[in-house]
Amino acid sequence: MTQTWTLADHRVFAPPAGAEGEALLFGADQASLFAIDRATREVIDRWRQRGAIDLDEVPLPDREVLDALAEAQLLVPSAWLRKSPRPAIDPATVPLATLVLEAAQACNLRCTYCYAGGGSYGGEARVMRPELAARAARHLVEASGDRESVTLVLFGGEPLLNLPALKAAVLEGEAAAAERGKKLVVSITTNGTRFTPEALDFLAEHRIGVSVSIDGPPDLHDANRPYVGTHGRGSYADVVDGVARLRERTGRPPAARVTLNPDQWARIPEVFEHVLGLGFLEVGIAPTSPVSAKLLPTPEQDEALLAGFSSLAQRFVAEAERGRVLPFSNLLDLLAKLHLGQVKAVPCGAGLGYVAMDAEGAFFLCHRFAGNGKFRIGDLDAGIDHAKVRACLDEQAAPREDACSSCWARSLCAGGCHYENHQRESELGLPQGGSCHFIRRWIELGIRTYGALRADPDHPVLAFLGRRADG
Repeated sequence: MTQTWTLADHRVFAPPAGAEGEALLFGADQASLFAIDRATREVIDRWRQRGAIDLDEVPLPDREVLDALAEAQLLVPSAWLRKSPRPAIDPATVPLATLVLEAAQACNLRCTYCYAGGGSYGGEARVMRPELAARAARHLVEASGDRESVTLVLFGGEPLLNLPALKAAVLEGEAAAAERGKKLVVSITTNGTRFTPEALDFLAEHRIGVSVSIDGPPDLHDANRPYVGTHGRGSYADVVDGVARLRERTGRPPAARVTLNPDQWARIPEVFEHVLGLGFLEVGIAPTSPVSAKLLPTPEQDEALLAGFSSLAQRFVAEAERGRVLPFSNLLDLLAKLHLGQVKAVPCGAGLGYVAMDAEGAFFLCHRFAGNGKFRIGDLDAGIDHAKVRACLDEQAAPREDACSSCWARSLCAGGCHYENHQRESELGLPQGGSCHFIRRWIELGIRTYGALRADPDHPVLAFLGRRADG
């Protein structure tokens, strides 16, 4: 019986209207990317609608193109398209890699968009006991199997409200890692207002990576991130001062985490420029999570968000032409995945090597679900309930299985953030896939940006992306 072939799921991104140049061919299954000329596009268009292709019957000029597509796994045996779905990952087989420690479920700020209920995650404000923090860090190392490196994330609330627990966790984690010949990577996410001399010494001595939340110029930051109990007094000046002292003490710049409400998305380029000018290593910009209906964006605001990101992508390409890397974290992460050809089998590592622990020792699917009993997956005494993890992940994935399986962006998205989906669909009652349109457009923006870089395979920015992907 003659073997027949079929074009694999793909997407062709034509040059912008009125522009000359090559199109980009993206393979949906492999996250592969190729530049193609007009003749190749015409061959793909001719054969796309054929249910099955007998290569022996294809005219020679088209056959050469189809053979090249087969080599790139974009033309595959028809039988491959009927293959069984990939089996679900068994959480019990995935050793622990990252533990997010909710060391202080309390905060000295009251951010307008906080998904953590003012840092307490829906309960009473509380802090973790140092001995519990130490046990958690040792558990991370001991549950990491054959991993050579593990990551401890110090989190809150505001984690620097509980320096004793942070010290206990890091010291115990370092000792446990040394005993087993592993590397312990420690990072902290902080609001930047608690850089006391003692805290700065701790961060410097243990070379802890620091991410600081800052939302742009004073008017935006202070509107978003006021102190608690001060009738709206903003924290911008203290954060800027704290970051300067952090750099002086550690000799290393922190990363910036920017969060913006929908009515602030039109100012993204301005915000990026302002924050970068404060001396941060790189800047990531996150739209607010829909913790309430009032934070759901309008279509016009979604367009403003994409326009802001597009502006930064254009600037990224312009800087790359000068051999420089624009430190826009969102785009760098996406470009690194494209450079590596990294296919996502799951949206993230939640429950699969990545868990969060609250101040009382309970494990949750991820840090954003802390305090939500539905996503509680065990505790430090009993360990992780892998069956509960699988049940949580299956429940999150089931409603979008059909839509995701036919989406061209699936290999780079895999369904989107579990927390965001839960908020939109379960808490706010919105239709499934409410953020899919934006995600696809963002991924297309990344593909086009990467396509502009890869014309020169020796481009220094590509080498930087390779190092980022490996690291």
